[in-house]
Amino acid sequence: MLPTDQLAQADRRPAVIDTPLGTVEFSVTLAADVLPAESNTLWRLANGSHLHRWRHRTATVDLLIGGIDVKPWDDGPPVPVWAGIWQVQARAEVSGLVVSAALTDLPADAYGGQDSGECLAAVSVENEHFMVSIGGPDAELLAMQAADGRLMPVRWARLLSTGSDDSTDYGVRYADPAGIAWHLPGLAAGEVARLCIASAWCPRDDDRPAAWYAVDLPLDTAYHHLVTDPA
Repeated sequence: MLPTDQLAQADRRPAVIDTPLGTVEFSVTLAADVLPAESNTLWRLANGSHLHRWRHRTATVDLLIGGIDVKPWDDGPPVPVWAGIWQVQARAEVSGLVVSAALTDLPADAYGGQDSGECLAAVSVENEHFMVSIGGPDAELLAMQAADGRLMPVRWARLLSTGSDDSTDYGVRYADPAGIAWHLPGLAAGEVARLCIASAWCPRDDDRPAAWYAVDLPLDTAYHHLVTDPA
């Protein structure tokens, strides 16, 4: 993910995002093994981002996460945006991979569900006051990223290109009211997969769903903001 020699270690804690409508929690499953909520090691970057690292017998899993400052899509007021970049680097064969995110502890008046767009897999939750969105690449974009070969193995392209519905093994799955999971193919030893998941929130406004637009975030843009030193 990035060199850790110059990073300060921090006390371990779960990687979560607090929003006005609950807490975004993450989960990673390697084959049949669900990683614990707390990573083995946690580092803090100078800009406030954090790097979590899990060491599993088959893979090293990194999560680079933090709040970022991105320009709103319509030049309107900025909204809080958090980005998390997952990297799974296999040391041995990993037969399957699932990365999921869900908004938990919702208030009683909140409602929502699937809220996808072109090349965007997303869920949104809102109440009278706020809107919260979680998003990442949909099956179509995953297949294109695999074909490019930079973020995940090229051989995934064919497998992911058919992963647009529940009848296939791979792709994006949704859980009510605000859960989303990326079901990905396995990795051979030495292979790497990367996935960006963003969360954002804003005051509720049917004419300006700024949080939803904000989670349509390229991985390269997220990475730049997460590692840039403010000095």
